[in-house]
Amino acid sequence: MIFQLRFGWLRSMIAVAAVAMTLGASAASAAPIEGTWQTQEGTEVNVTPCGADYCGVLSWIVIPHQYAATCNADREKFGAQMLDTKNPDPSQRGRSLVGMQMMTLKPTSDPTRYDVHLYSSEDGKSYDGSAKIDGNSLNLQQCLGICITVQSWPRVPDRVGTPDFSCGS
Repeated sequence: MIFQLRFGWLRSMIAVAAVAMTLGASAASAAPIEGTWQTQEGTEVNVTPCGADYCGVLSWIVIPHQYAATCNADREKFGAQMLDTKNPDPSQRGRSLVGMQMMTLKPTSDPTRYDVHLYSSEDGKSYDGSAKIDGNSLNLQQCLGICITVQSWPRVPDRVGTPDFSCGS
């Protein structure tokens, strides 16, 4: 009886240790760039692996205050009009901004630094730069000889569900 209790306890401890090691391994295997980052305007970009790189998708868009009343009046119609209208490629101008990939991040030899190719739907232009993770901040940098942080995005919890938008902050 004592042996069975001790063995049962040992088996339970081994099971707990195995679960802890599995959780630790999956947390350790996630790159520091993976997760959701909030822009200065409150919009969220979810970064996940895509091939050898990482892709940033507009996962939660916050409509600017000046458009909130129009958005609230008819959210469905407003959402249908949130299109990539300034894209230089006419075939892309009808795509929704919600869920759109807006950046690609390429790993560098420094695990906290990434080369970034970012698309701005506001002007239809693409920009190259760098991103550096500093704790729970993603610092987007423009590099011309030296790198200057132009925006700092905090890490926020991932949202459950499909990409969406909010009619105001």
